[in-house]
Amino acid sequence: MSIDEKKLDELEAQAAELRNTRNELFNQIKKLREERDRLNKTARAARDQAQKHRGERDRINSKVQEIKQSLGPLFDDLSEKNQTLAQANRAIREEYKGLPNKKQVQEDLKRIEWEVMTTPTKEMLGREDELIQRAADLRKTLDEFKGIEQKQDKKQDYLKERKGTLEEINALREEINGLAEKSQEHHERMILFYEQADKDKKRADEVHGRYVEKIKEVENIKGELNIIMPDINAMRDGLKASDLKHAELRKMNVKQRAEAMKQAAIKKMENGEKLTFEDMKLIYGDEDED
Repeated sequence: MSIDEKKLDELEAQAAELRNTRNELFNQIKKLREERDRLNKTARAARDQAQKHRGERDRINSKVQEIKQSLGPLFDDLSEKNQTLAQANRAIREEYKGLPNKKQVQEDLKRIEWEVMTTPTKEMLGREDELIQRAADLRKTLDEFKGIEQKQDKKQDYLKERKGTLEEINALREEINGLAEKSQEHHERMILFYEQADKDKKRADEVHGRYVEKIKEVENIKGELNIIMPDINAMRDGLKASDLKHAELRKMNVKQRAEAMKQAAIKKMENGEKLTFEDMKLIYGDEDED
């Protein structure tokens, strides 16, 4: 094996190794591209879910704000009812001031009426007017209690109205609390999906970085092949030319030998010697030869 042939074998082995490395890089690039695309897809899906939960959270929060706005008039109404109730309580307390115990008044009136009914007329002389006036005063006092009792009934109406407003407020507060819990759940899930999306996107970017590095390695191998292949092709062409030259030389040697034999046959013919069939072919040529 010549030096050029040995060198060509070395270069072709180097080129084959570069191609194998390039093919392996192509496989790695394919896997990295698939992994990057998969991570980008999961990142987009997670972000879509995060946006979905964010929208639901915002919708619930908007509903909560609407309920809170409706609470405003209710609190105003409750404040008015509390003021009305406080005024009623103050009025009742004022009217109670200076009044004796109702039960005692009733007992006193009952005792006087009994006394008037059961005391003999003779004994009532001089006292009847006093007892009648006393009874009239007690009845007047009881009438005052009736006015207070009417105010107490009105106060009960105020309390019922106030209770209704409070129940309405508490119902809305419970609704707000329930919505707030749901909003918090959507918010927490939104955060989790955003974190997952960021995590997958970061991994996708890392994989893409390795993907780009592998492409650069392929470009480097391509550059090395671009340097080697011209040398390989040139050496292949050179060896082919050398083979053709040697073949031509071998062909020329045969012609030279054939010419010598032809000249010998011609000389035999000139000397009048007997020619063989081969001699005739050498002198006159092979009819089948081009």
